[in-house]
Amino acid sequence: MTLIDLLSWDAFGSGWFWTLLLLQWFAHSLWVMGIPVDMLRNDDLGEISPIVKWRISRITGLVDGLHVLVITPIFAVVFVVMLLGLWYEIELFSALCFLILPEIMILWLGYGTTRKLHDLKELDPYHIKLINSLHYKIKAISAATLLLAAFLGYGYEVQL
Repeated sequence: MTLIDLLSWDAFGSGWFWTLLLLQWFAHSLWVMGIPVDMLRNDDLGEISPIVKWRISRITGLVDGLHVLVITPIFAVVFVVMLLGLWYEIELFSALCFLILPEIMILWLGYGTTRKLHDLKELDPYHIKLINSLHYKIKAISAATLLLAAFLGYGYEVQL
């Protein structure tokens, strides 16, 4: 049995897709913007404040530094994957859409939150509440992705 046989093209019926989707969901349930969720639940703002400030500066610095020559090919590839998966209904690319599109939505929401917190001087409970609300939005996106992938995957299995 070769590696290609293990990575079946039957995406929704294979283990690799569901493993990647669950690992993605698990990682997003543990960290928000690179900050452990357990630390956000802690009441010690002095302990978490340097970490939040550092993560916000890293995220905004990384995204603000991206050049159009980097972003254009990435979004071209994402568009081709979406076109093949959602318009032409190729199962492998539909599965890749369920792995890529939630990540783009989560990155977009996380960047929006970091822009709101960019000029942060001192961390207060309102800022922690804002980051926690981002965590709940990420959980909702993850749950919706799993639910839609299960329904679409069932639809592909019925067609076989």
